[in-house]
Amino acid sequence: MFEVITEDEIQQLKPFRFTTKEDFSHLSIPVIDLLDDRTLLNYLEKIGVRIGSPSLKVTASIFIKRYAFLAAIYLYSISSWNKKIDISFTHIKLQTDEAANGWIPTFYFDHTKLEWARDERYEWREEAIQAFFAKHVDPLVVQLSRLTKLSKLVLWENIAIYIFWLYESILLKSDSEEVRERAKKDFHYLVKEAPGNLFGDYDENPIKRYFVPKRYIGHLKEEVRVRETCCFSYLLESSPKRCKTCPHICKIKNETPI
Repeated sequence: MFEVITEDEIQQLKPFRFTTKEDFSHLSIPVIDLLDDRTLLNYLEKIGVRIGSPSLKVTASIFIKRYAFLAAIYLYSISSWNKKIDISFTHIKLQTDEAANGWIPTFYFDHTKLEWARDERYEWREEAIQAFFAKHVDPLVVQLSRLTKLSKLVLWENIAIYIFWLYESILLKSDSEEVRERAKKDFHYLVKEAPGNLFGDYDENPIKRYFVPKRYIGHLKEEVRVRETCCFSYLLESSPKRCKTCPHICKIKNETPI
């Protein structure tokens, strides 16, 4: 069963860079166009200039980090509302506010129909995960890695950290017990049980390896999940800084396992 997204649901998705206002700036592009190698390379070069990136490899890493918010939009709808939004390439436009500093894209959907979960929710959830990761995300990951020589490990961890953030910081702390329980089951499935083929041509789930125990980091005075790979944010001219979970920092300074 399908229904149109409500105004309240739109407001809930806005923190994840969801928008219902179409933009026509020169850096706004239908996502389907990015599947063309030449178009994607041209797009990466444009945003690379905007963020002050020294190489295509660094730009590809930042691109997928920003693009990972689409995972937040999609998984939020599944775990919070028990519905899924259509994330077909042909329905989404990646938009950029020309007046803003840096590059923080938003996602415009040309239609906002939502599909309710079926009674056989386990099968519905499995199909939903495969539709997003294997059919939407992985083609971009493979393409970016091939064109820029950036390791898929970096690309997948850039996506995984936002999935962990969505569930641990938002959904598992929902005011609704129903949402918390559903999110708990969905999150466990995503990081522990989902087989590799739901994410693409993988023997193992590519985000499972990054769901490691958090560690107490002395200089941060808090427990964090230290990254395995570096996203290269510190190489940007526009905002040269390392993430607080950067392996280069956390593995150099004293840390104590929890």
